[in-house]
Amino acid sequence: MSKNKLSGGKVRYLYIVLAILIALYYYIMLPPLHYASLDFWIFLFLIAAGVLIIELLADSVKTFSKLKNGETGFSMPKFSLKYKLLVYPWPILLVIGVVTYLVLSPVFFSDGYSNMITVDQASFEEDFPETNINQIPLVDRDTAERLGNRQLGNISELVSQFEVAEDYTQITIDSAPYRVSPLEYAGFFRWLNNFQTGIPHYIQVDNVTGDVQLQTPPEPIRYSHSEILNRDVMRKLRFSNPFVLFEAPTFEIDDEGNPFYIASTYTRNFFIREPEVNGVIVLNATTGETNTYSLEEIPSWVDRVYGADLIMHQLTMQGHYRNGFFNSLFAQEGVTEPTAGYTYLPIEDDLYLYTGITSVAADESNIGFVLVNLRTKEAQMYPLSAAEEFSAMRSAEGSVQETSYTATFPLLININGNPMYILTLKDNSGLIKEYALVDVQNYQSVYVESSVSQLMQAYAVDNPLDIEEIETEDDLNEFTGEVDAVQAVVVEGNTVYYFTFDGTVYKADISLNDHLPFLEAGTEVDFTATESGEVREIEW
Repeated sequence: MSKNKLSGGKVRYLYIVLAILIALYYYIMLPPLHYASLDFWIFLFLIAAGVLIIELLADSVKTFSKLKNGETGFSMPKFSLKYKLLVYPWPILLVIGVVTYLVLSPVFFSDGYSNMITVDQASFEEDFPETNINQIPLVDRDTAERLGNRQLGNISELVSQFEVAEDYTQITIDSAPYRVSPLEYAGFFRWLNNFQTGIPHYIQVDNVTGDVQLQTPPEPIRYSHSEILNRDVMRKLRFSNPFVLFEAPTFEIDDEGNPFYIASTYTRNFFIREPEVNGVIVLNATTGETNTYSLEEIPSWVDRVYGADLIMHQLTMQGHYRNGFFNSLFAQEGVTEPTAGYTYLPIEDDLYLYTGITSVAADESNIGFVLVNLRTKEAQMYPLSAAEEFSAMRSAEGSVQETSYTATFPLLININGNPMYILTLKDNSGLIKEYALVDVQNYQSVYVESSVSQLMQAYAVDNPLDIEEIETEDDLNEFTGEVDAVQAVVVEGNTVYYFTFDGTVYKADISLNDHLPFLEAGTEVDFTATESGEVREIEW
């Protein structure tokens, strides 16, 4: 009998193996210990399954030992209490989870789903900020990656040891837009060579000019996604906050150039369904120090508290269910949704998510635009009948169809109260070749030039726009003398005055001078103009 007990006891040494496997699983997968996380329940299920297997093996060894020894007077083991405790809770929990998930769905709580984000109405003409045409962020993520990788490739002592991480987080620094990304170890052996000293630099790409800087923080970066052991960012955050739900951290820098990882913490709306941000964890990438902040305490330099995917999802819920669940399926009165794309718009020192809002009807127009502050989740809707972004992209591509250029997702800008799409056109290798400006309300009106300044100059020919600030004095020529001839022409609703001077034709928009309608041949004028004959100033 003692031999049989010993055999069953030996099998239970497998609990040591199970404990090691559980520890390894937790170390690698990092599940949050929180009831609202599916990963947590998977973790518990695997533990229960391991215990069940060991107990079955132990009882089987005891049973077969008795059979082998020819013992009588025993029966096959029954489904005892320990097995019931290991097995019965799981189908019950599954049923409870499924029922709860269905009961707390938009079918019964459509108002709650539509109110996860509050969208205020605003006027484009009065509330949408005027765009600084010198600060239009047209360097997208793909272009930033190419520029950053090229910059690192020029530094031989770094490229052999490090790569640029894929982060390229969009942020603002002193109200200017940038993308930033840390370097990372280029494989296991490079990590072995360098982990004691850390990562010396991060990449900073100017979203306006495309200038790339290899920045050196005051101290090396010691916590990153390329670390293998305890200095891995996710592992550091999980071990410091085992019971907290948080999103994947993003790389940011503060106003002094210190690197940090920002992880938004969240709870659940409707018990286990919808995530809702309730704060952030800030990890110092050089020291490993972590600080947790509520929404009211977040440092001002943090740009991204709410993730783009969460905002887009909540905008979808708001548009679908504000008039009830069944209305979203049948009558669909007032049912809207964001367009399939979005981009980021820096305004002052905050970062905004921009996307169009369209009806669920299958058309190619927007009924307005939404800007959402990614720090505060303040959202404003600008009602405006306009072409959908993808229609504008196709229109821009059609203007250069002989080149097969591909348009990027456009950015909405405000030029003297006029909503315009601005975007880049790339060749097959992903390089920016042209810039396009598309009228939001008339997407067949397209301007295409090889630079932003030339694009604005072309737009200014037909529209009132003061663009002196984007031109240098070398771009303009000054003239004084008598006008030879004058002719007024209406171009797309705007009056443009063509006049000749010394045998050259010049054109001036009516907005340049209120006296242009009275300009006559023989009048002596002082004016400045570009090489292409576009007048920027005219006086007499």
